[in-house]
Amino acid sequence: MARLRPVASILAALALALIAPARADAADATRTKQVYFAADASTPDLAKDYLNAHPGNALEISTFTLPGQPPAESYYAFGPVARSRAGVCRFTETQIFPVRAEDGSVLWSSIPTDPAIHADPPAMMAAVAPAACPKPSENDYSALDDGIADADFLSVAAFWKEIAASAMKFDDAAGLLPLIISTQAAAQFDRFRASVFAAQGAPVQMRAVFKAGVNAYDLSFSDASDSPAYFLSISKSGTGFQMLNFQSQY
Repeated sequence: MARLRPVASILAALALALIAPARADAADATRTKQVYFAADASTPDLAKDYLNAHPGNALEISTFTLPGQPPAESYYAFGPVARSRAGVCRFTETQIFPVRAEDGSVLWSSIPTDPAIHADPPAMMAAVAPAACPKPSENDYSALDDGIADADFLSVAAFWKEIAASAMKFDDAAGLLPLIISTQAAAQFDRFRASVFAAQGAPVQMRAVFKAGVNAYDLSFSDASDSPAYFLSISKSGTGFQMLNFQSQY
């Protein structure tokens, strides 16, 4: 995946790189996520089975519900977290499928038994941590494209942390971007900016980092703990990172 791509193709790339079930067009559809780290009394039986067989891993159960239909569950295995000397924590997230054996036991596979079902490829998740790593989750970690080294991720994460804390620095990095994108995109960029500096509500999260060339990256963000909604292209020069392009799924 480490290749040049325009920002317009991020939406397609995210379908492969991020772990998330298919979105529904129905406005009243709901999605809930729960991560289990240990097989205790509150853990569903299937999760207990997996956690007992894979100590050190965690399991996320994502439940997608449409009115009048039974809930659909998807399962995502979170591998052990490792922290590098540079202070980057990583784990691999893999969609898995329960398979009931003839004797009633449950086996787990990364390949669905139904060929009509799409299986998300494994995703490398990363977070910057000066000390102990946070527990694995999609909310505290960002998905990384192939070939994103610790130095790349640290640089991008530091840039985002800096501009998300200062409206002046955010606007400096944006430069003339709001003037050169379409009127509709500019309106959504204003919404993105307002979400970044909102006093209330869920903070804007950097959900994925894609390599887009030498010192160039495509980033995805969301203002809730669900699918990414904003897509930003940035490039680094001698004066630092600058925003080059912006898109929104809205």
